Amino acid sequence: MLLARVKGLVVATQKVESLKSFTLRLIQPVDGADRVLGDPLAAVDLVASRDGDLVMYIDAREAPKALPGAYGPIDACIVGLVDSAI
Repeated sequence: MLLARVKGLVVATQKVESLKSFTLRLIQPVDGADRVLGDPLAAVDLVASRDGDLVMYIDAREAPKALPGAYGPIDACIVGLVDSAI
């Protein structure tokens, strides 16, 4: 699992049918010390995160498997809220 900071909401006027019930969030990958890693990306939010939250996400082939029904054309998916990173 990877860590990221939620930066905002992604607004899509049209979505693929399998993603219509999900919220999309802009996330910034970070390390355990909250240092930025790479570029921000859009992720499906399964945990009702808010701006500023530290979250766990999965990417690549594992991301669609986290969706109910295990299908969707996505590259990243938020799967957990982080209370603290030591």
